[in-house]
Amino acid sequence: MKQYLLIIALLIFFTSCNSPLDKKYNKATMAQDLDEIKKSEKLDSSEMMILGFSFVASELGNTNLEGKTYKQILEEGKQAQKELESQQKKEEALAAQVQLEENQRIEKLNKTLVVSMYDKGFEKYDYEEYITYKFAFQNNADKPIRAFKGMVVFQDIFGTEIKSLNLTYDEGVPAGKTIKYDASTEYNQFIDEDKLLRSKNLKDIKVVWKPEKILFEDGSTME
Repeated sequence: MKQYLLIIALLIFFTSCNSPLDKKYNKATMAQDLDEIKKSEKLDSSEMMILGFSFVASELGNTNLEGKTYKQILEEGKQAQKELESQQKKEEALAAQVQLEENQRIEKLNKTLVVSMYDKGFEKYDYEEYITYKFAFQNNADKPIRAFKGMVVFQDIFGTEIKSLNLTYDEGVPAGKTIKYDASTEYNQFIDEDKLLRSKNLKDIKVVWKPEKILFEDGSTME
């Protein structure tokens, strides 16, 4: 009985040692070794891809595979992939947190100061051409605004940006009041965004106000 157990143990040992994955990496026989691994080992496509990436990294000089078995290379590749996925999740979580904070900041500023455009036109003056805009600024704070700045983004009905412009206003907005403001930008017939913005009717334009900073008369700020 003991002899049979010994024979079985030896068979298992030699079988495991004869696995293609237990071979040491050899650049000269790599293609043949991979072919044997594909035929005899139950590796899925992702595992085969990990091996492939490891070989490419070795060719580029980023890693040294000499003296390692294909099994070791595969396990190290899996570990590296786990670490990469973990890092990517951390980066994605950080980006999501930063975006959330930015959205909350903009929402707070937009509640304090509402910026809307109620008219868009086109004028010629002294041989120059201009796209004109009529804005309304509503101060919802309980104190007067001295100045503010931000960006106005014009989008089409699908949300695609047409043109953007920086807007700085320093003539004041009384607390709880709404004031009107006229603005214009030079029109260039050779610039596609200018031509597109001029051709759009107001009902086909979405105006997105992206506030940057609000300065109040008492010296306090929101940003």
